[in-house]
Order: sequence, then C-alpha cells, then structure tokens
Amino acid sequence: MIYISPTNEYPRHIGDIQLDFPGFKQGDKMPVGWTQVVESPRPEIGADQLCYEGFPEDVKGVITQTWVVRDLTQAELDRRNAPADARARLTELGFTDAEIQALVAGLVR
Repeated sequence: MIYISPTNEYPRHIGDIQLDFPGFKQGDKMPVGWTQVVESPRPEIGADQLCYEGFPEDVKGVITQTWVVRDLTQAELDRRNAPADARARLTELGFTDAEIQALVAGLVR
C-alpha cells in the first residue's frame, strides 16, 4: 500500500503513518489528512522510452497511482549507446578485440 501524507508527501508507506499513529494497521480507518493510493500496473515501454511514477490522480473518485512514459532524449540515447559506439569506432580504426579489452581494463582500474 502507498499513501499521501497530510502535507502532500508521496509516496509514503504504512510505517510513515505509524510514526504519528503507532497503533495504526492496514484496514484501519485512515487518519485525518492521509490518503490511500490504489496501485496501478507499470506500463510496458519501448526500447527507446523511459517510465517513471507520476503524482497520483483522481480517477472516477479513486486516488490512483500514475505513470509517465516518455521517449528518451537524444542525450540519453547517446549515453546509452556510447559503449557500443566507442567499440565500433575503435574497430573501424583497426583495433583488435584484445586491444579494445586492454584499453577497457586500463580505464577501469
């Protein structure tokens, strides 16, 4: 279960409620100001997309977890593809796999 606190902090969990209400347990009436959020499945995304949790929204009277899906920016794509691009460029320059591995090993130290 996830919750929104009276000061609009999200996500909060049962332990956060229990800090202020030690006897609170799941199934009890929600303390004033706290809101239970209905969880929703994380959507499937494409290879060039990113998914992260948004702030809950009211869906037909039920406060529901939301997800934001967006395409990766060019900078994110470049960072993700940098190792493969570097290997391809070194191969074009005539480096062998063994030489590339030696270069990588030297950078990792």
